[in-house]
Amino acid sequence: MIDRKEQTKVMLRDAMSQLLQEKAFDQITTTELVKVAKISRSGFYTHYKDKRDMIDEYQKALFNKIEYIFEKNKGFLKQTMLETYELLYTNDLYAALFSKNGNQESQQFMQNQLKLILDRSELHERHKLEQLDDLADIYATTYYANAIFGLTQTWIDRKRKESPEQIASLLMLLVNKPDVQQ
Repeated sequence: MIDRKEQTKVMLRDAMSQLLQEKAFDQITTTELVKVAKISRSGFYTHYKDKRDMIDEYQKALFNKIEYIFEKNKGFLKQTMLETYELLYTNDLYAALFSKNGNQESQQFMQNQLKLILDRSELHERHKLEQLDDLADIYATTYYANAIFGLTQTWIDRKRKESPEQIASLLMLLVNKPDVQQ
């Protein structure tokens, strides 16, 4: 059974997820948050200094989970993204943090993680170029990281209608890689 403290945190988490579907993180006020959560302002401040303090708690957990997934599946883009999509499919707040309304820190973190996984050898293979100079490598990595993140945000905005398997397979098709691990 969930104690009262945990119940309040769950209500706040769910309220933040709901509000992020409607507006950007920076536009959400503590007043709106407590109203949607149906708790008092003092109940909020018992647990958090402000909305950023609240989101930091969830963001740290999200970052740790994403880093673990990316490290565990190093070099295997499809498996990495499949596990990432499974995480986002089952956790509304994590998905909301990566949505267009999510906070910028979460979005930048994910884009940086994507850049790390898109190493030079994958780009060589994808473009079938004999040589990819450093400048082209920088731009190609940025291009693919933004494309993958954009696809992820669109999936989130569409209320994650497709299964994680479907969206991971579509991603691999779009980045022109075989639908198998390498």
